[in-house]
Amino acid sequence: MQKHNAKLTPLIWKQIMKLGLILMMGASMGANAGWLGLFGGSEEWKEEVQLSDSRIIVVGREQLNESGGDEWALNRGGGKPKEYRIRFANPDGMGMIEWRSEKKSPRTWPEVPLVLDFFSGQPTVFSLDAISAGCEVYSKYVYHHGTWREEPLPDQFEAHPTNLFYGNRKNMPSFLDLAEKAKRQSDSGYRRALKTVGPNLKVCG
Repeated sequence: MQKHNAKLTPLIWKQIMKLGLILMMGASMGANAGWLGLFGGSEEWKEEVQLSDSRIIVVGREQLNESGGDEWALNRGGGKPKEYRIRFANPDGMGMIEWRSEKKSPRTWPEVPLVLDFFSGQPTVFSLDAISAGCEVYSKYVYHHGTWREEPLPDQFEAHPTNLFYGNRKNMPSFLDLAEKAKRQSDSGYRRALKTVGPNLKVCG
């Protein structure tokens, strides 16, 4: 019996060490919200958004994550965004409005919301969607009577500066004011297609 237990001890110890390593990795990754996609889950925050008429509103943001990924993901075989959501007060005072990303890139990445504004009183969202490894296109959604409808954009249209957060979320607070947003998006390394919607419908390179 003692001889049998002696043979099992190294195996049990190996399993314990393996479990400990997994738990430590999970704790480390969980500390950085950007790695939540490894295990699914979501990231939520609130942010100030300045509209084209200079008003400032607060919106709720959520990024749903899923495991898996490819060379476009945060890491190969790791995690990636699954869906984006925006929640904000209905301008007519009747509850809340929620926008959800619908389109997916060829490698299953969701479109990225970049602009939330009100034109002629109608909530409008502009997003960016990858159509290939090197090209992206903008989309426009307008809220009509309780439903989001996509309105086709021409090849060229009036440009709109991005007012939704797209920057670095490392150690990000649960509430982003305008100053913190600007600070996190000041990195010149972000591609131009994220900083301004338009004036061209399609952006390549």
